[in-house]
Amino acid sequence: MQDFEYAVLGGSLLLSVGLFLVCLLFFSFRKSWAIHPGRTVGVVKTNCLGWIDLAGVGLVFAIFLCNWIDLGQVHSEKSLSYGLMLSQFVLQMGFVGVVIGVLYHRASIEGLWGLRPGRYWWITGASFVGLLFYFVALELLWAIGFEDWTGRVFQRLPGEASGRGLEPTVTYWALWALITVVGAPLMEEVVFRGYLYPVLKRMGGIWLAALTVSLFFAAAHLEGSHLLGRFLLGLILIAAFELTGSLWAPLGIHVLNNLYVFIGNFVE
Repeated sequence: MQDFEYAVLGGSLLLSVGLFLVCLLFFSFRKSWAIHPGRTVGVVKTNCLGWIDLAGVGLVFAIFLCNWIDLGQVHSEKSLSYGLMLSQFVLQMGFVGVVIGVLYHRASIEGLWGLRPGRYWWITGASFVGLLFYFVALELLWAIGFEDWTGRVFQRLPGEASGRGLEPTVTYWALWALITVVGAPLMEEVVFRGYLYPVLKRMGGIWLAALTVSLFFAAAHLEGSHLLGRFLLGLILIAAFELTGSLWAPLGIHVLNNLYVFIGNFVE
């Protein structure tokens, strides 16, 4: 991995940590959680969150910062295996379970994430419109040559498991679909939009929280060539969550996007 890419990813992660501290600073001027029950701008609720969630946010930031630091170490190339693929899915579900466990006794998860929306047609429409906006943004980046530039500047990450060691069988594609189309969107929406965003919104308001979480979401993938695209996707996912009040909308966008990428890889 080039030093430039490593620096860009690290700088983006550290900038998101800095923005998190700004959110905390803004909140400190509002005295306490009890006196100031949180910003009410937008639809996403925040009044069920408390000081303990600062520890949860800090832990999530620390995990992804450690992943970035690990990229700077010398790695031998790993071959992909079914065990590695299954462990990745288990890890994704583990993240989901931790967040639900943290919130379970303090909040109505159904209400916080809008899991029973009154207008499912609105959720479906928002998902397709959000995905369309994202694709248009990517096309614009491609048209101005941005993707060609990032492709030349950034390289494949070291230590990432290669496809060697497994034949592209039905089992392989089924597991890969489970990880990329189901596991990754579910984990990332629960962690980034379902947990980090409401906590930071409560502290710093809707705009600062959206900027912080979207930047962290993009950098946490540790792919410099897709940093800007994923940042824009993060903003779109938060907008869908705020407009509908339901996590189903950003989850729908995320699943459809990953399904599109998966189908493209399958066809190739």
